[in-house]
Amino acid sequence: FQHNVLSQHGTMSAKLKITSSSHSKNDIAAILKDYTSVPLVQHKQLFGGYSGTSYIVELKDQTKFVLKMSNGYSREHTELMCRTTYHLADRGYKDCCLPMPKIVSDNDGSPKYKFVSLKEPEGVPTFLLDFIEGHPADKVMRERSNLAVAVMREIGNGLGRMHKTDAGINKDDAVKHGLRWYETDGGCCDVQDQVNGKMLEKIIGHNFDDDKTRKQFIPFYEKELTALRSEMLLAKDGTFALGITHGDPFADNVMVNPETGELSSFIDIEDISVGPLLFDLACCGIGSCFKEVDGEKYAQVLDFALLEALLEGYKMGRILLDVEKQHFVPYMRLTLLCNCSWRFVNFNVDTTDVPEEAKNSYLELKRRIDYLHDPDVVKKVESLLEK
Repeated sequence: FQHNVLSQHGTMSAKLKITSSSHSKNDIAAILKDYTSVPLVQHKQLFGGYSGTSYIVELKDQTKFVLKMSNGYSREHTELMCRTTYHLADRGYKDCCLPMPKIVSDNDGSPKYKFVSLKEPEGVPTFLLDFIEGHPADKVMRERSNLAVAVMREIGNGLGRMHKTDAGINKDDAVKHGLRWYETDGGCCDVQDQVNGKMLEKIIGHNFDDDKTRKQFIPFYEKELTALRSEMLLAKDGTFALGITHGDPFADNVMVNPETGELSSFIDIEDISVGPLLFDLACCGIGSCFKEVDGEKYAQVLDFALLEALLEGYKMGRILLDVEKQHFVPYMRLTLLCNCSWRFVNFNVDTTDVPEEAKNSYLELKRRIDYLHDPDVVKKVESLLEK
């Protein structure tokens, strides 16, 4: 394990980076035979992922793909994420990286789509994705600040159109089509682990000795968890629209044209699922629309120009329900809580042999939650929603 602790404008940081050994050309070629008969010419490992090992593969016919090993996922869950993404494309949405299906035959000889290969030497579930041209949106926003607003508007528009595609799908529909459902199969920042008390159990069950700072997180978390559970009930009772959610729509998971800011594609489908659409939009906002306050550690404030662009773009693709507007800020807080508690548990409970910066990284997101309780901030966000 390696720990990647970043401090970048508007992006999440301190994610656990999982790495694995490189694969030989023969390893890659053996896996590709599940998808194509075209010979492999070359492959190059991509770095920067957190839950997978990825390679660009170039075939003899000059086509390129991305081959991804899903470290830490079962075959079943990997199939679900691929099938859900493919379903999105099948319903007409083209701005998300597409998993390439294998063709296998059932006993009756009829073709059936499967996506996962188990030919990786250690049996890690692996799948093939189309290759996306473009640059990471967060990098473009940092390096070409004049494009930042345009990039966020494009992300919002792409997310809105994604959500409009097959909006209204329910659990029965998800089961019928074999899609990933956020309550049982993961996705949406694993919010169900919060609802079910899995994260709470880890936090209160750990002995922090005389560490007052860590102990102070417990009552904070319990209070915010109560609000999270109340808000997530609205996703169960039909108050909020459900649909295909990306699950991790931060700017570093979006590819754009570096010259114009135009959307190329959403990438990184590990958290895709059927879930509450408002969760996904709020998650994008908290992950991409904050900026640091000079000279104040862990202090960040909303970049309202970016948030306005995100919401403007989103409404071009899908109109928010009035009830979604009313609960947008609470959903910003609860999506932050999912990520904040993840950092706290991963770097203070599950793994403790990490730099102090990693251990304290949860404080950045805790400060964002506190900030989003400020009535003036809430009022300003609500005014943007009504534009």
